[in-house]
Amino acid sequence: MKLDYAWIGWCKEGTSDKVWVLLVLERNRWNGITRYATIWGRRGSRLQSKIFEDWNCQRAIDAKFRKGYKPIDKQQLDTVYPEFEQDLEKAAFWAMLKG
Repeated sequence: MKLDYAWIGWCKEGTSDKVWVLLVLERNRWNGITRYATIWGRRGSRLQSKIFEDWNCQRAIDAKFRKGYKPIDKQQLDTVYPEFEQDLEKAAFWAMLKG
């Protein structure tokens, strides 16, 4: 499954080293996001996830930005957290998608 990354945030301050990712699960015919998932966690820990069925994901992105998450791209994510997609596969996220 190819992942559609809408936003990736990384927060590394002091001993904190976390990522927060917004993945697009479904778009409407105008390319707007209608269903998305947020995935978050400390690098090396079990990732957590939640699925949303609405169009206003910008609020969630803005909240993470205010909390100190810096936007990064997929290439940077692969550098700071190379195991992200493997850890995501281990998480309950895949079961939620099928359910």
